[in-house]
Amino acid sequence: MDVDFKQLPPPMALALSASFGSPALWHEDFAWRAASEPLALCFDARHGRLLHRPLAEAGSDAVLLRSNEPLDWPRVYERYQQAVHDASDDAGVPADALGDAVLLDVRRAGVFEQAATILPGATWHDPARVADWAHELPQEKDVVVYCVYGHEVGRATALRLRAHGVRARYLIGGIDGWQAAGGAVAPRGEQP
Repeated sequence: MDVDFKQLPPPMALALSASFGSPALWHEDFAWRAASEPLALCFDARHGRLLHRPLAEAGSDAVLLRSNEPLDWPRVYERYQQAVHDASDDAGVPADALGDAVLLDVRRAGVFEQAATILPGATWHDPARVADWAHELPQEKDVVVYCVYGHEVGRATALRLRAHGVRARYLIGGIDGWQAAGGAVAPRGEQP
């Protein structure tokens, strides 16, 4: 399988990194496993991550099937988005229902570094490294994560946190929707 990582959408790169360590490590694992059996890359909704399954066990959660053709990253990403959205529709929380939830900014690292604002009281956590910090979160409190638009980055992060026992949800519309609705933001540099 030809792999051109230059065409890899950044949120898809994040998903591969969160699930396998990096896109290159994903490709290495996929190529090694696919050499011995037909294989699919699937979205595991229960754990909020990508994994490899034998092709015979892949269902509607498959985002990539073994192929000798060059990868069509936009199509793979579209399938990934759909799988994440289908798995997380019940995990959304509107801006007016945050209550006293712990707020986590989980915008991709590069996006966060360029951002000027953050939600008041939120702290940033790298969504590619959920397994490294999930244990630090309170399991007795609600946690709300947000990304830019409330699409797959925030949704998948909420699912990964749930797999670690955290009562996590994602902010519908992300920080963009929050601001469009008139929600307050703070300068990023003033946050812990």
